[in-house]
Amino acid sequence: MEQLIQTLSWIAAALQVPVVVAILYLLARGLLATGGYYGRWSDRLRWRRRIGMGSDGHLPEAGIGMLIEALEDGRASGQPLQRAAAALRQAPADAAWHERVITEFELGTDRQLALYRSMTRIGPLLGLMGTLIPLGPALVGLAAGDISLLARKMEVAFATTVVGLVIGAMGFLLHQSASRWALDDLSLLEFLSSKLREKA
Repeated sequence: MEQLIQTLSWIAAALQVPVVVAILYLLARGLLATGGYYGRWSDRLRWRRRIGMGSDGHLPEAGIGMLIEALEDGRASGQPLQRAAAALRQAPADAAWHERVITEFELGTDRQLALYRSMTRIGPLLGLMGTLIPLGPALVGLAAGDISLLARKMEVAFATTVVGLVIGAMGFLLHQSASRWALDDLSLLEFLSSKLREKA
């Protein structure tokens, strides 16, 4: 039994470095995603103002033509939306093709949201693992009277907890905003699809 416990302790200690590396990786990806989010947000804001769309998403009648023109000219914000709008224009009257293009757009958007979902779920999990792994050696150091070892291990434990929670919070907020944008873009594509089929 003692050998099994020692084996588990060794495995837990061996996981500390991969857990810390994973936390730092997710933090870097989260910071990059936050910077990209700001760029997309400013692009979308300018585009909505250009077509006259209000903050509540309402589009005046005069702006509908501008919206269709902007989508058809490929000036919509976001590369996936541009590609999907261009694909819809390839077969303006083909309902099956339009459905396929919109479905492909949804799948591509879901793949983009996967990073944010991973940050939301895995960030706190890695933070918890990074907290629990050093506690064993910290308690051993406490029992041996080594306060410096205890302090170092507790510092690692608290730091990984905080960073893991920050990653989860960033992922949650980014996922909420990106999900709303995806639904907005999807509604624009469906609107463009119906208008193209009416024209055809």
